[in-house]
Amino acid sequence: MRVVSVVLLLLLTAAAPPSTGTYVLEDFAGDTVGDLPRNWYNRDGNQRPQTYDQALRDTYHYRIMQEGSRKFLRYDGSQAKHLTLQIGKDESINIRETPILSWDWRIHAVPDGANEFADARNDVAASVYVVWGFNLLRVPKVVRYTWSSTQPVGRTGSRNSGMQHVVVMESGTDKAGRWITFERNIVEDYNRFFRGRVPERPVAILILSDADDTRSSAKADYGRFLLKRAQ
Repeated sequence: MRVVSVVLLLLLTAAAPPSTGTYVLEDFAGDTVGDLPRNWYNRDGNQRPQTYDQALRDTYHYRIMQEGSRKFLRYDGSQAKHLTLQIGKDESINIRETPILSWDWRIHAVPDGANEFADARNDVAASVYVVWGFNLLRVPKVVRYTWSSTQPVGRTGSRNSGMQHVVVMESGTDKAGRWITFERNIVEDYNRFFRGRVPERPVAILILSDADDTRSSAKADYGRFLLKRAQ
């Protein structure tokens, strides 16, 4: 998988006002079933895959799905391609008031024998990246939360010369087929992994599911992404 790089763009997603205590980054409610999500960009943050021609859209293996009134994003495939939700220029986000990132995941299949800490097997059923900025070489400063195939819950480790820190949130298939909500205080995680003042807000949220290194497959669903006040 390539190193994530993101350019700053305006957030196009409608969001609940922060005064409610919960800020909706994405719930896919306005998206079309069977299509790519309209407010998400490619890996580099400069184009929306939803606007690509059909042949290129098909290489993403993400699609909006619906069950009852709930819409969500499904990945089903092998190829590694990120989707990026820009939040860096949304001045209505106050990360110090709403430091809890909450998201919903549901796993159906994990890549066979994958290990996000090993270059040759660096696949993952689902992962959420919080991109905080860049160094002078434009390498992103990232905390990545994963649903691992093989690694124990709670394991952490660094990649990309310490610019990416990985946190295993869930592992294996014991909870496959069930929606699970995860929450992390991303301000505390920034302070845990990086030096210096916490930025006003992250640059972007990225997602990635893939199974290309292990030549297997992954299937996962992504639900709502929220920012919430700490309890």
